[in-house]
Parts: sequence; C-alpha cells; structure tokens
Amino acid sequence: MCKEDCSYGYVPYLPIPADLQGLDLLSTWFEQISEAAMLLSKTSDLVIINDIDSFNSWIEIQKSGEQVFISHIISEKKIGHGALVLKPLSEYINGSWVKQPVDVNVFLQEVISKTRTFIDELLSHNKNFLKVSWIEKIMHNINNIEIRRD
Repeated sequence: MCKEDCSYGYVPYLPIPADLQGLDLLSTWFEQISEAAMLLSKTSDLVIINDIDSFNSWIEIQKSGEQVFISHIISEKKIGHGALVLKPLSEYINGSWVKQPVDVNVFLQEVISKTRTFIDELLSHNKNFLKVSWIEKIMHNINNIEIRRD
C-alpha cells in the first residue's frame, strides 16, 4: 500500500497453518486495523494502533482530505493508552517510515479486502469461528466502514 519500503511486523503466508499458530496476534491485528479503518471512515482523523508484539511500537494513521498518512512511531509511554489512541501521543520519535500517503478509499478497501480474506481462511478451518466474539467484532467493523463514493 505504501510507495516506499515500509514493511512492518511479520505477515505469515496463507494459508493459515492447520494448528492456527499465530492466530492470537493476527486476530488482534485485524480487530485493531478494522476498528481503526471504521473510525477513520466515520468520526476520527487520527488513529494510533499499539503494536501488541512490541512494547514501544505504534502505527499512526492520520486522515487529511482524500488521503491517509501512515507512520511508524516509537513511544515508550504506554501508561494511560489502550490498543487504539485517538489523539497524538505526547512523546514519540519517528520510526523507520513517516507519513506514507495512501488514498483514503484505497486504504479502506484494502483493509476490508484483507480482513475478509483472513476471515474466509479461518472459516475454511472451522465454521464455528463465526460464533467467536472477536470475529463478530471484526465483521461489525468492516461492515460499518463508510467508503466515500464521488
């Protein structure tokens, strides 16, 4: 999605292994990114996602006009912050990439597409995942993302 090399974290290749190794991290990521996308599409111009796999790494997504700007930031100040933050962090330094521009609709559509692919892959292992609360939340999030149609 970014124009420069701004890889982030570990993304396993599909299909998800039969033993569902790494599912806890993937499910949390998709829950957070889908909620961030939903908020950005409706009410918020800034969402910062805390990386659950690192004590000080965050992804900042800032909407301005028809674009979002995605940055990797480092902040050791976690006290008082949840998994999603809707205001700027008071103390941080820039990470390995800063303000990568992406069309807002491209960003939102990619979140929806990749999230649906993830859920479809899970359901191929076990249809009972549809009854799991975090899947329900993820589905709620992506079903409530508002994409502007011009």
